[in-house]
Amino acid sequence: MKAQPIVFEWKALDVLGEGGEVVQTWAMVPVPRYQNVARRQFGDGGEHIMEESAERSRASHSAYFAALHDLFQSIPENIAARWPTETHFRRWLLIETGWFEEKEFDLLSEKHARALGNYIRIEDEYARIAIRGTKVIIRRAKSQSLKAMGAADFKQSKKDVLDLAEQMVGVPRGAAIKNAGHAA
Repeated sequence: MKAQPIVFEWKALDVLGEGGEVVQTWAMVPVPRYQNVARRQFGDGGEHIMEESAERSRASHSAYFAALHDLFQSIPENIAARWPTETHFRRWLLIETGWFEEKEFDLLSEKHARALGNYIRIEDEYARIAIRGTKVIIRRAKSQSLKAMGAADFKQSKKDVLDLAEQMVGVPRGAAIKNAGHAA
């Protein structure tokens, strides 16, 4: 069974102590709509590691994509053909700023390396593929979806991507997010 995130509340509870006296303690208690899920996932007893996860703001997510849209529309003509779509542009920026996953393959021949590179290109039009002799290096941009990337990584990747895009377009740092969606 795949673990599901569960919302808990930090609460003071009265419990019956060993001597029959009531003792107050603090506990993480699942909110009502998650109680059955928590019971299935954790069972009775056992120790579990809990890590706080900050939720991402939909407003921040939307402002980011609006800012990127505006920046994409402002790319200088002499380099605009390099990125046919906003998605190409965003994924290129992610890879360029270090937000990527890399795989390296060492094949038997250059012919095999080119064949793998061609196959990967068909499978993923956004991947950055480098062929060096018999080696194939594939970089794929990390997903920024709500499910794939936590709040802290999203915040940093958003900053990195917008900083580079603003530099390329020639706008002051932070201007794109401030003016997101207001470009004429």
